[in-house]
Amino acid sequence: MSTIFPREEKAEQIFDEILKNPRACERLKDTFFAAIPSAEESEGAGTDIPGTVFAAALFNAYENKDLSAFMMAVCNNSVFDLLRNSFLIPIRFNDKGVENPIFLTDENGNLLDESKNHIYEKKYKMFHKLFEEQDEIPDYRMYMADGFRESHGYTENGEIETIRNAEHTGILLFFEFPQSVDLEINEEKIYAIVWEYLMKLQERLPRALMYYGKRDEHGIEKHTSKLGIFLPFCHFEREMEKNIELANGIGLGCRETILAEMKVLEK
Repeated sequence: MSTIFPREEKAEQIFDEILKNPRACERLKDTFFAAIPSAEESEGAGTDIPGTVFAAALFNAYENKDLSAFMMAVCNNSVFDLLRNSFLIPIRFNDKGVENPIFLTDENGNLLDESKNHIYEKKYKMFHKLFEEQDEIPDYRMYMADGFRESHGYTENGEIETIRNAEHTGILLFFEFPQSVDLEINEEKIYAIVWEYLMKLQERLPRALMYYGKRDEHGIEKHTSKLGIFLPFCHFEREMEKNIELANGIGLGCRETILAEMKVLEK
């Protein structure tokens, strides 16, 4: 893919010389943020990072055509961090080996660590009442859980760090596929269906999280075998029973659409 402007000759040599001079790096950073209205007042805008880190990220992005490398320096988000944190793409279960969501209850609705009962007492009472009153739905479970989103940025040494944000306790609605079903459907097709239902979820329940699939520590995709909708108490507890009903309709609709697509492919 071509760039908007022609590539400069001997760019690497110029970049190397600038990186040797911290004052030059700081001046470059100042010039960048001066061109952005109100950047100084924008919390976490990247103005507080060292000029050398900023310049290195900028030059790395230019050389490798890697926009995320630069965005992490100026807003602590990669391109896909921005999409996830804008609720525009779903989150993978336990992505790259990091547990998310973190289950707080077992399949029977009991706290996994009773020593933390005092921490979750009020929320747990609400959850347990809803758990006892839930409808019987095949291949469906309800858990209390902690969920979070992530962003990425640089340390002062220029190393990439993962930052957890929006950590909340809530109710996780867990939709599994029947054990008799072996998902042979194209993962891209599943993703398209999940994304469609994520948009429906955001229309009805803004700020609810949708989980799907799995990707291991080596970045290898695993077949989608379950879906999840996470409702943080801080956003949805006022009408949690009604919100669960709405979320269940969307989650079950997503699962049925995937199963229907599989049946079409089998014919």
